Amino acid sequence: MQRYQIIDNFLPKEYYNELSSFIKSNLNIPWFYVGQDTKNSKNKNGYFTFSFYDHFKPDHQAFLLLEKLIKKLECKSLIEFRANLTFRDIDCVESSYHTDFAYDGSKTAILYFTTCNAKTVLKINENEIFCKSEENRLLIFDSNVYHKVIYHNDVHKRYILNMNYF
Repeated sequence: MQRYQIIDNFLPKEYYNELSSFIKSNLNIPWFYVGQDTKNSKNKNGYFTFSFYDHFKPDHQAFLLLEKLIKKLECKSLIEFRANLTFRDIDCVESSYHTDFAYDGSKTAILYFTTCNAKTVLKINENEIFCKSEENRLLIFDSNVYHKVIYHNDVHKRYILNMNYF
């Protein structure tokens, strides 16, 4: 049984561009700084995050922009939907392996908004599976799968949408 899936060109171009423009706009999102990405991480730069949905409810009016995405993912119940912004790291430092949530039957999905040399690495049965950061690529995996990010050093900013759901 495969525990992950990579889908290129996941969203229709027009809708993807609408979401991308919103997330990348300096005017729309009140980004919040988080000092460390994961416990025991090698990356000490932190990252910025913006929550669309958290604590069992929408966290911002922009949540309405995700309606088509939620439908396409066939979500039954939401846990957390948030955008993350990271800045170039000259050393390509990585986070530590972690899970976002460990609820039985839950999924984690990452929608990439930046093509760059960053990678998400899944650890399944002691094997490492690498997923490159490419615009409009979706990575879906069981939420109990350990994963990490290898940060980029080729572009200034990297944007993703991290989604956890049933």
